[in-house]
Amino acid sequence: MIEFGSKNEEVGRSAPFLISTEEGEENEIKFVVALAAEGEKGTNIDDMGIPKLGALLKDSVPLYPSEKVVYEILFDEYLIHQTRNESLTRWDDYEIRQGKYFILFEKSRFLDYMDIVVERVIAKAYWKKGWKHYGIYCQNHIIDIISPSIPAIRKVHLTADRVCKNVKGSAED
Repeated sequence: MIEFGSKNEEVGRSAPFLISTEEGEENEIKFVVALAAEGEKGTNIDDMGIPKLGALLKDSVPLYPSEKVVYEILFDEYLIHQTRNESLTRWDDYEIRQGKYFILFEKSRFLDYMDIVVERVIAKAYWKKGWKHYGIYCQNHIIDIISPSIPAIRKVHLTADRVCKNVKGSAED
């Protein structure tokens, strides 16, 4: 089972895939992620008509969302969340974080940003125990959530067509 702030050995060496995001009516948000599965070496290669690129990619191993290891992550309440393009994200030594792909932040720019966009006095009145910054680092997406509650994480079963239809470039495309 995955856990925010831990090494998450089960995840392996590749980031998971974001399958879906769903916001509920009462400030809840749910993410469905599939762990990465490796395809067969040298398959599903698009060299875009460039022979040198094809030669480089022939030894590559494609990654696909696993239909066997899928998790639903439900935050029953949140203060703020954002999704960023993974390719445009940079490392920041200012931040203090723990975990592999499912991150728990002690200090972050996003927590600092919250002071600008959320009325902290009102938030503190509602959530006396405070809140935490959670990160989900996926293929193509970086998701940040600030929530006063610990997310509920459960393993779910999705059919292959549901996993693949939500992920561009999957084995079914």
